[in-house]
Amino acid sequence: MKTKISLLALFLVFSISNVFAHALWIETALTGKKGQPMEVKVFFGEYESNEPDSVAKWFSNLKEFKMVLTAPNGQTKVLTASPEVLYYKARFTPDQDGTYKISIVHEVADVYEKAKIEYYAFADVAVGTSKINATFPAGAALTIRPAKHVLKVGETAIHEVIYNKTPFANQKLTVVGPDKKGQPTQTDTQGKFTFKPAAKGNYFLEAFTEDKTPGKLNGKDYEKTWHLVTYTTQVQ
Repeated sequence: MKTKISLLALFLVFSISNVFAHALWIETALTGKKGQPMEVKVFFGEYESNEPDSVAKWFSNLKEFKMVLTAPNGQTKVLTASPEVLYYKARFTPDQDGTYKISIVHEVADVYEKAKIEYYAFADVAVGTSKINATFPAGAALTIRPAKHVLKVGETAIHEVIYNKTPFANQKLTVVGPDKKGQPTQTDTQGKFTFKPAAKGNYFLEAFTEDKTPGKLNGKDYEKTWHLVTYTTQVQ
């Protein structure tokens, strides 16, 4: 009996920890054209292992995420997403030139391992003549901000990471390329890092930090907040 209880406890700990190894991310095409519909997908799971969770297994209130489309002129709208087996899917049709930013800022409703969890996910779509859209939604404490998102193989861009409106200085993050192998990198004293893709395909950038300020969430006490941000892009 003791053995069964121990195994059950081990399973529960593994399951909870596995949730926090997961990330929320957005996938869409790098470029679009005015008047042509664009498809957007939202995944949750292990990107590096190529293991998205089935939508049926998404925990807490994760399915209630709000995906916001910010147009080049700053106008915003919430995209309606419908569930598929491994992701949620939405569409939008660009009607102006510039950079469209797709963003998710989501606070998990439950406390796990005495922590509140906040997920942030971003992606950009360039339409026609495009410049980076510097607008980021309110509530995103941790953001990855690209200096340039339309890159070719071998091009270099200096991206930055911002945490609570200040540079995320001397902090680690992960870049996962088309080969699904994570490459650790680090920001400098100004919260910046060099992104130089070596191959065509999808790229996944991820940063994490922990805030040890305690608080209360939906009547439950927490001791810390985990912030996890992802930014996805393509290299031509």
